[in-house]
Amino acid sequence: MARARSGGGSGSAVAALVFFGAGFFISLLLAVVFYTQVSGARQGQAGAEARLAEYASPSEQSSPEVEALKTGQGSVVGALLEERNWLRKQIANDTGKSRDEIKASFVTLGIADRTLLPEVSRLQNEESALKELNNTLQQDLANARARAKAAEKAKADLDQSYKDALANLGATVDQTGDVLKTTQVKIQEQKSTLDGQMADTRSEYVGQIAGLEDTIAQGNAEIRRLLKIIDDLGGGGELDPGPGNLTRADGRVVSVIGGRSEVYISLGRSDRLQMGMTFEVFDDNDLVKLNEYQQVRGKATLEVVSVNDAASVARIVRLERGASVNDNDQIVNLAYDPQSIQKFYVYGKFNIDANGGKEVDDRDRIVSMISQWGGKVTDDLTYDVDYLVLGAEPPLPTPPPDGEVDPVKIRQYVAAQQEFETYQELIGEARSKSLNIPVLNQNRFLALVGYYDR
Repeated sequence: MARARSGGGSGSAVAALVFFGAGFFISLLLAVVFYTQVSGARQGQAGAEARLAEYASPSEQSSPEVEALKTGQGSVVGALLEERNWLRKQIANDTGKSRDEIKASFVTLGIADRTLLPEVSRLQNEESALKELNNTLQQDLANARARAKAAEKAKADLDQSYKDALANLGATVDQTGDVLKTTQVKIQEQKSTLDGQMADTRSEYVGQIAGLEDTIAQGNAEIRRLLKIIDDLGGGGELDPGPGNLTRADGRVVSVIGGRSEVYISLGRSDRLQMGMTFEVFDDNDLVKLNEYQQVRGKATLEVVSVNDAASVARIVRLERGASVNDNDQIVNLAYDPQSIQKFYVYGKFNIDANGGKEVDDRDRIVSMISQWGGKVTDDLTYDVDYLVLGAEPPLPTPPPDGEVDPVKIRQYVAAQQEFETYQELIGEARSKSLNIPVLNQNRFLALVGYYDR
């Protein structure tokens, strides 16, 4: 029984060993098969990854843009192809054009370095501006056509008015010519009459002047006789020296300018003092006497070099040996009389401010200056006028052409001719021997009244 049990255990072990060997072989076979499949899968994966890398690198595969394309309906490459075709359609209107062809088209158009959307926006803005400009030009064109139509109507009306006026003027041409001839004859007659009256007046005034000169001579003789009596009795007083060989002082030396040969005197523009006037200087308490030549000669002579409103500056041009000019010294000029009223005759057109043209209204300013200066404006050029003040010389007018029928132009010519003749006649009368009146133009008059010194 023991032997039998021993033999049965040995068979079971062999069976178990055989079973284990078969299982090991099967496992080994399965492992070889599995390894072969895994290796093939790995090779397939590597090939797939290599092919995928041809379309997108690993970093590109994981980019947000690619991930966004994966969420679509089709493949990523399909989406990219669809987007490429859309862009080519929008840019070149042809999906078959390559990128190089599109770039070449951009170079041809001159927009190779520009982005398309800003360029399109700029072109749209230009298009909008051009449309607005076109609308404006269309409106301006419509307005211009309306104005042209109105101008044509106005021209037609003016042409008709001109024809009517020409017809009326033609009816009065002969009458106007007769009136012009009659007017010219009357002007010549009036001129001849005025010339005769002027000659008679001059003769009358010359006679009157001669009579007055005789009267003055008799008066001077009487004055000299009375002065002789006065001199014999001791002469006049300081405050009222009286007539004859004594005269009054015209002003005083206000002060001597220190260190200079100039003085201030008590006369100014308000006293009608003029540049270049001279005065003789006498001591404060001296009697100013005339010499045998009816002249005065003081210890010094002054010449006015600057005129102000109430006082002036004079320089010492002569000084006797050992003498001096002092404050309150008397100054005398026998020909100077600030109390006399000088008469002016004013004619012409003036332009004081030189602002272009000859303004007629400036004559009022001339008259006002004369009044402020202490003078008087007269209406006639007579022997007692001190100055003739003339404006700009009027030009000699050109006669109208033969056959001129415009009455306005004819009247303008006649007025201009009369103005020119009057101007020349005034100059001739003032410079004649019978009157001998100084003639001042605008500049000389303004210098006389001190306008340029203000």
